[in-house]
Amino acid sequence: MSALKLKLSRGDPLQTDFLATGNKVLYTSETITYPRALHGSRATTAVTRRDAVGGPLPVGVIEWPANPHDRPRLVIGTRFVEMKKTGLYASPEKFQAQDGRTYEWQASNFPVQLVPLHAGHNAAYVATFLQSSQGFFKVWNRGSSASLLVAPGGLHMLDDIVVTFIYFESQWRDRERHKARIGCLPTLAT
Repeated sequence: MSALKLKLSRGDPLQTDFLATGNKVLYTSETITYPRALHGSRATTAVTRRDAVGGPLPVGVIEWPANPHDRPRLVIGTRFVEMKKTGLYASPEKFQAQDGRTYEWQASNFPVQLVPLHAGHNAAYVATFLQSSQGFFKVWNRGSSASLLVAPGGLHMLDDIVVTFIYFESQWRDRERHKARIGCLPTLAT
């Protein structure tokens, strides 16, 4: 069994198709933003998977809260999935997958990777997010777009990987934008 490469059709994980071999759509994420908070949510991301004949099957929902201090709610299938931060200021977040094991998205080293916890120090990565080529190196890598590479050991929990990836990558980008804004603020002289 080989790894599965899912290319993202757009740069935003909240609004994209995840394309398998032959540019066949395997998953789709669509986010609806509410002009006013609806039931305490500012937005909802719906994730669907394509069935054997190409029809959409709902696999997950992420409710983005109106209050930035509240945690988003994730539902995968019929399960509520709690994403737990593993450090005060660290980016890693862990969750329990449908197989009962705990996994952690890590962004401290690039690329972003999903690892099983409690599997020892030499645990293989279950999924890796590969950014699109940018800048100078794009000249040699013209067809390279962002993609999620899922190892054979993660194929049994593909819905969990895709939905938690969308959540984690969106949260990571929000934190990075916030850090950039804070870094751009002028300091006041005393």
